[in-house]
Amino acid sequence: MTKFIISLLSICLVMCTSQALLAQKGKEKIEKVHKSQKDSIQKGMKDKRTKLKEKGESHMDSIKVHKEKHKDAKESMEEKKDSMKSEMKDKGHAYGKNKELEGKEFGQKRAEQAKIQREKYRKELNETVSQSDEKIKMAKEKIKKAKAKLEKEKSEGKTSDEMYQEKSEKIKKAENSIKALEEKVKKAKMKEE
Repeated sequence: MTKFIISLLSICLVMCTSQALLAQKGKEKIEKVHKSQKDSIQKGMKDKRTKLKEKGESHMDSIKVHKEKHKDAKESMEEKKDSMKSEMKDKGHAYGKNKELEGKEFGQKRAEQAKIQREKYRKELNETVSQSDEKIKMAKEKIKKAKAKLEKEKSEGKTSDEMYQEKSEKIKKAENSIKALEEKVKKAKMKEE
């Protein structure tokens, strides 16, 4: 019986040591896996950092290029502005420069040109006023028709209250714009007189 107990204890001892060895090997495997994952993560992070640095540098390069283009455009605008100023000095009405006539004749010719210009302006103003009056009349007729149609649809029950409100607001806006146009025409007529 003692032999049996000894053999049983030795079997238990062998099993325990083998389990400890297996556990140690498993632990080493887990540590290797963790270490390889850690290395791959660190490598991935390094790759991302280098990519971000490259992107940042390329972005900075594009910003520099954009600034240079903007600077070039600004310089060309300044050059155009200077050339426009010089052209404006050369151009203009220049009624008193390079006269063919002197004194009274020049003044009379200038006054005649001004009268012709004023008459031309009045004719254009009259045309626009008459066109605006026609537009106002047509718009008023359209608004009357729209109001009548809207009331008819409302009484027949074809439109809902919401649609009725929306359409009536549009009609009011149109009426307000017509009133503003009428006021402009009145001011133009007063200038004409």
